[in-house]
Amino acid sequence: MRVLALLMIVLTLPAQAMRLVALSPHSVEMLFELGAGEEILATVDYADYPEAAKAIPRIGRYDHMNLERLLELQPELVVISFEDTSAPIIERLQTLGISMFDSSVTSVDEVADKLESLGMAIGREAQGQKSAEAFRTRLAQLRQQYSQGEPVKVFYQVWPEPLTTVSGGWMNGILADCGAMNIFADGTADYPQVAMEQVLIRMPELILKPQYHGNSNQEAVAWSSWPEIPAVKQGHVIPIQGDLVHRTGPRVLDGMAMVCQLVDKVRRESVQ
Repeated sequence: MRVLALLMIVLTLPAQAMRLVALSPHSVEMLFELGAGEEILATVDYADYPEAAKAIPRIGRYDHMNLERLLELQPELVVISFEDTSAPIIERLQTLGISMFDSSVTSVDEVADKLESLGMAIGREAQGQKSAEAFRTRLAQLRQQYSQGEPVKVFYQVWPEPLTTVSGGWMNGILADCGAMNIFADGTADYPQVAMEQVLIRMPELILKPQYHGNSNQEAVAWSSWPEIPAVKQGHVIPIQGDLVHRTGPRVLDGMAMVCQLVDKVRRESVQ
């Protein structure tokens, strides 16, 4: 009985706290998902979810960092998105010998993999596996529910001036999983600049305009000037919460569900 009691005590001990710094908003969200939010010593601008994240001290942003303050904090691990952080900052951190975990992904599926590996890196392996499994289950459910529907032609307005959309990467994957036909999926760059004439030729049925921090005025494009576009004619020019789909953390599935529901709404209305 003594051995069993000791075993139970060991199994219920909390994970040992680490000194963590999270240098991207979605890295913060991942750490909170894994139960390590209180261990974050510093973060960057715009890391505002969950609510508790707003109280974390700021030491910079994706293109500027107070490295002196970072060194003073003596973090055991810096969780950073190589994809979203400027190369000089990453190179400087590498030169300083800072231990880093890259939280960036190229597809939605990789979010679950990152949760698992980050959980292992911070001593929260069980929670990492639990979170990853829940993520994979919900992702599979969304794909099963929406991916096989009649395709809906979508234009995704990343930026208004110059008019910029998406061709590859995880956002293109989300659109496909929702049963949407990205009208610029054949682009040669992940975020191509396009002319309005190109949009007019491809006649989208749905135009999505993400709103997020640092975003230019998405209303700068006067879509009402082109009533011949099906999306404009049917009132399907829709703003969405960009943070949900542009931050590749656990909440990205909330964003995917939002996009899928909008695509499905247009699909159902087209057959009425």
